Amino acid sequence: MRTQLRYVVSCGIILCLSGRTFSQGITIEQAIREVCTNSDSTKMMRQTIRKSEENVKQGWSHAYPTVSVSASAVESRASLFGSSGSGSSSGSNAETDVGSAENASTIAKQVKQQAQVTGAASQSFDSVAELYSILSELSKPITSLTYSTSLNVTQPIYTFGKIGTAIKIAHQYDQSTRNNYTREIQTLQLAAFDAFSNAVIAKKKGDIAENAVARKKEVNAFQERNFELGSGSRQQILAVKSDVAQQNATAIIARRDAFTARMNLNSFMGRSLTDSTPLDTAALPAALVSAPLPQADEAVKTALADRKDLKALRLISEANKNGAKIYRANYLPSISALGSVGYSKFNTSESLFKDAPGTTNWTVGLGAQWTLFDGFSSSSKAAQYLSNAEKYDILYNQVTKGVEIEIRSAIAECNAADSNFAASEESFHSAQESYDLTNSDFKQGSGKFADLLLADETLQQAELGLTNAQYRRLRSRAALLVAMGKDIVTIHQEEP
Repeated sequence: MRTQLRYVVSCGIILCLSGRTFSQGITIEQAIREVCTNSDSTKMMRQTIRKSEENVKQGWSHAYPTVSVSASAVESRASLFGSSGSGSSSGSNAETDVGSAENASTIAKQVKQQAQVTGAASQSFDSVAELYSILSELSKPITSLTYSTSLNVTQPIYTFGKIGTAIKIAHQYDQSTRNNYTREIQTLQLAAFDAFSNAVIAKKKGDIAENAVARKKEVNAFQERNFELGSGSRQQILAVKSDVAQQNATAIIARRDAFTARMNLNSFMGRSLTDSTPLDTAALPAALVSAPLPQADEAVKTALADRKDLKALRLISEANKNGAKIYRANYLPSISALGSVGYSKFNTSESLFKDAPGTTNWTVGLGAQWTLFDGFSSSSKAAQYLSNAEKYDILYNQVTKGVEIEIRSAIAECNAADSNFAASEESFHSAQESYDLTNSDFKQGSGKFADLLLADETLQQAELGLTNAQYRRLRSRAALLVAMGKDIVTIHQEEP
């Protein structure tokens, strides 16, 4: 009983370890997931999504208030009164220039002398002289420093739908970009499948070439033993050695191609170029194995309803039509609320204004802007946007026809791949049996070496043909899924 229990436990441990080892291989599904997550193409598409998100924010910015702050400090040098002018003195019947400081002093003295002659009150005329003296001082250039700050706010109130339409356009462009992103991920999945298949087939070519080398070496060893025992010919041994050398060269080329294909796959997956994790060809996505082929008409209907690129074209067309609405609305007025508050301070070396206090100012009100005529600029741009919308509608119809052609061709390719796989499988079994019989006859001395070479070459081609037929069959179904707007592998990932 204990022996049986130990046996069961040992088998369980071995199965667990083998399962872990098996799970470390890269499957088609894992390769597709890594390509759609880590590849440079995916990273570039995510940047496109981020740009689209910022475009939506820019659309909303037109609905928010515009707030600005300004500040200035200006130093200037000038006189408060002009440096030139003319005046008249009726008491002296002489014209005198009062624009300069010298003229002002002269006038003050003349006024004082006239006051003494006429007997007028000298005190009154002293005040007049002082006034002229002050004016003479103010006419001199002075240095002043002006400080000012202000806060300005502008809030759109009513724009006849222009802001709302702009926001709608931004969302339509964003949705179109996201639909294109989903579609590009689907095509990227097919590209990842092709890269994985190329790496597997290239490795299979190398394995087939290595197996052929091993068979030819076995034939060479058999011929040398027979020659040592006195049978066979030297020419045949040399021919076998030459064939072995040629097969070795073919195997070297096949190994090089396999190494290159694997590096391309690693680069596409975002891994190190020298990553040597084995490729697991046993596990296949369920969508490529279990799903039956749909009817052509049903597949076309599904594609027209689910294809993200078609939805993206529709959204772009609607966005251009809404753009035309915005330019048409430019001929309607826009009403905004305006408000500002500010503070200013004036400093100068002149004692008269030296202690002048600062002043605060504010304004609140409404503003309207109405473009009555702009040289037909807005109407021309509206017509351009409508032309673009019509172009996208035409493109949508063209792509719709292409989708139907693509799907019907994909279904025909699936049927052809199924037939080709069945024929390749039968051809491989026949070539394997033919080589075994020819090799047996050759070892018994009744077969020809040329027949053995031909049988070996046929076996290599049949084995490679079976591998190509298997992946052609899987690829045809993968291409059909992508043509219908479906994923090869369902990838749950966060929105970029």
